[in-house]
Amino acid sequence: MAVPIIVLALIMMLGLMFYERSRRADLRKQEHLDRRISGTYTMPESQAGPPGETKEPRLLPSYVLELLRSLERWLAQAGIEMPVQQFLLVTLLSGLVGFLLTALRVKVGLACFSGIGFAALPTVYALVKRKRRLATFSEQLPYVADFLRSALRAGHPLARGLQMAAENAPEPMATELRLTIDQMHYGASLPDALDGIFRRVPEESLGFFVAAVRVQAQVGSSLAEILDRVADAIRARQRLRQQIKTLTAQARMSGLIVGALPFFLLVVFTIIRPEYSGLLFKDPSGNKILAAAIVMDLIALFIINRMVQV
Repeated sequence: MAVPIIVLALIMMLGLMFYERSRRADLRKQEHLDRRISGTYTMPESQAGPPGETKEPRLLPSYVLELLRSLERWLAQAGIEMPVQQFLLVTLLSGLVGFLLTALRVKVGLACFSGIGFAALPTVYALVKRKRRLATFSEQLPYVADFLRSALRAGHPLARGLQMAAENAPEPMATELRLTIDQMHYGASLPDALDGIFRRVPEESLGFFVAAVRVQAQVGSSLAEILDRVADAIRARQRLRQQIKTLTAQARMSGLIVGALPFFLLVVFTIIRPEYSGLLFKDPSGNKILAAAIVMDLIALFIINRMVQV
């Protein structure tokens, strides 16, 4: 009975943590906006000194701070409004829950594998969300370029066109454009503010748009014609990407089925015929075979994924 009680306590702790986060959402929103605009990782208040006092050297090494900044940018690219400390805490608690749930049925070695798998769930969720957000942003970019081209031909400056696009564009484009406008209000130039978008959204198609604006700012050519060509180039790249995705769909689905089938069959046999799969969990040789099978299956998934990437 101890394990369910511990799991329930951890779940209640997570619920209280997210409730406290939602209660203070307005204050953190402005702090998160400033952090994303400046591109720096802010230390917690508990580690900061009183106002007016000389700051002591930070306790964390420089490479740890750089890793936290990278993780902060990565979460921002995924659109996850969560501080780094909270994301790391959720990852740690997920791994602990996975370890406790499987420690009763299997030995400690395999329970560690399960804990690592559960700990990876928040990261996998962030990866999927980041990939979808970047793909959505890339799909919206040609329409924004057309909107800006129409605004320029109507006589509006580019900054005004960006503001109108931010008011009418869907998410996540609207959020990134609003951040760009806020960054310009902080004193950044238009090319530098657009470079900030490219740092937050490392999409190659966006790099064409940023380069076009920077070239126009230096040379002074017609930005409307440049945006027209950029929009056509982005649409052509998107059509090519969709064709590649269609041609590799069968291979990707085959890899997914082959990778998930062993885990699915193991769960099914554990439920309907526990005596068949019991040796894999109870016998030391079975533990080694199961661990080797998991590692080989993950390696196969990685190889298939690299094969279908173009």
